[in-house]
Parts: sequence; C-alpha cells; structure tokens
Amino acid sequence: MRIDVTPLRSSRDFRLIFVSGLITYLGSMITYVALPFQVAELTGSFVAVGLIGLAELVPLIVFGLWGGALADHFDRRTVLIITTLGLIVTSALFYLLALQAHTDVWLLLIVYAVQQACFAVNQPTRTAVLPALIPLDQLPAANSLNMTVMSAGAIAGPLVGGALIPVFGFPLLYLIDTICLLATLWAVIKLPKLPVLQR
Repeated sequence: MRIDVTPLRSSRDFRLIFVSGLITYLGSMITYVALPFQVAELTGSFVAVGLIGLAELVPLIVFGLWGGALADHFDRRTVLIITTLGLIVTSALFYLLALQAHTDVWLLLIVYAVQQACFAVNQPTRTAVLPALIPLDQLPAANSLNMTVMSAGAIAGPLVGGALIPVFGFPLLYLIDTICLLATLWAVIKLPKLPVLQR
C-alpha cells in the first residue's frame, strides 16, 4: 500500500509544517525517554519517575482542550510561533539543568509540565492549519502523512533517545533537541499568516 505524498509535492507550506512537525515530535519523544532516566539517576525513586506522568498528563488534558480554541481565535501561525518558542525555551532549560551536578527534580517536573502545555497547544494548531495550506481534496492524504510522522516519531524517538543517552549524556541530547527546534521555528516563521476565517 503506497502513501499518497501529493500534499508534499504540491504545497511548499505543507512541506514546512510536515518537516517541522517531524522534528518537533521526534524531539519530544527523545525527551520523553531521557527525562525518566535522568530523574531515576538523580533520585533512585520510582515515585519520582511516576510523577513525570502526572506532570505530562495534566497539561495535556487542560491545554489540549484549549489548543483547538486558541487555534480558532488567533492567527494560527502566531500560535505556532509562540508555542514553538516555548518548546525551545523549555528544551534549553533542560539542557542547562542537566549541566548541574545536583538538579532539583521538582524544577525538572515544572519545566516538563510547561513543555507539555506548549506541545498540547502546538499539535492541534498544526492540524487546524492544514485546510489553509492545501486543497480540501488533499486533506485525507495530509492527515495520513501526519499520522505517519507521529507513529514514526513514537517509535524512532525513544529508540534514538535510549541509544544515545549512554553515548552523549543528558545535556547533549537536550541541546540537540533545542537546536532541532530552532529549525522548526524557522519553518513555522516561513508560513504565511493564517488568520481565523470569519463565518
């Protein structure tokens, strides 16, 4: 079964959102693996590792509900730029915190919660911009491509993160994620303005 790549061929703007989404999701999955290892190394506590799930779940639920609403009320390109900047800042904070010999685990959890809030708004906004970037008849193919990205990121991100932790260590992994997110920011900035259509 072949994947329909027509949206990638026909729309520069979709290519930008597709590639930036791939980078963003892959980076988030690397952090998803690296952070529990870091917390376990710092504390030796399974409870502390379990709190990561709470720090992830609450922002995803709360801001996931708001994400679509924000995308319906503000210029979607602006929302993407702001949330991508949030992802960059939090990833850079992870890098700086990982450089410290004795990192405060609660601070790591707070940064992670903020990062997940940004991610929860960023992802539905990416989906909401698609009708403005490609013809409507290409939407099914575009959604399939995006699902492929998420599936690939969910597999490759933890695999890459797990393999590179003993090689690079936590600081360098977070730094790589931060640098990759700068490429994401560039791609989002290159998008046209995407105001909400008045009904």
